Amino acid sequence: MKNVVKILLLALICMASYCGKPRKEDENCHTSIRFSNNTSNNLYVRNYFLSVYHPDPFDISKLPRPDIIQSGEQNNRSVIEIHGECLEIYFRHLETDIIYVYVFDDVVYENNPWQIIARDYLVLKRYDLTLTDLRLLDWKITYPPTEVMKDIKQYPPYGSD
Repeated sequence: MKNVVKILLLALICMASYCGKPRKEDENCHTSIRFSNNTSNNLYVRNYFLSVYHPDPFDISKLPRPDIIQSGEQNNRSVIEIHGECLEIYFRHLETDIIYVYVFDDVVYENNPWQIIARDYLVLKRYDLTLTDLRLLDWKITYPPTEVMKDIKQYPPYGSD
C-alpha cells in the first residue's frame, strides 16, 4: 500500500509539472534554491532528497552527476530546481524533511573516478537543509558558508574547513 501511495504521488507530481504554466515564485512558493560560489575555483554541486530507499547521506555512490558552478558565479538556479512544483509542497510529500546539497572541489571531481570520490567521500561540503533552514537563508546557499549558515547542519561542521 505504501508503494502504491508513492507511485500515485510521483504520477501526480509528474502530471503537475506538465500542466499549464510553470509556477511563479513568491514568498510561499519556491521552485529553486540559489547557489553562489564565492571562491576562485569552480565547484560541482548536486542536491539530493534522501528517502527510505537511500537513507545514508554518506553513501553518494548513486548521486546524479553534479552540475558545475563557475568561480564567482552568484545565484545559480539550475543546480537545485524543481520544474512545475513548489519545493515547499515537495518537502511535504517526502519521507524526510531534509535536502542534502553536496559540493565537490573541481580538481578532485575532474581528476578522480566517481567510484573513488564516493568510496572515500571526497565531498568538500554537505549541507543538510530543512525547510526552516531554507527560509532562514532566504533560499540562498553559498560556498564557503557564511556566518548566517553557522547553525545549519553541515559536514564538515561550520568553521572546520
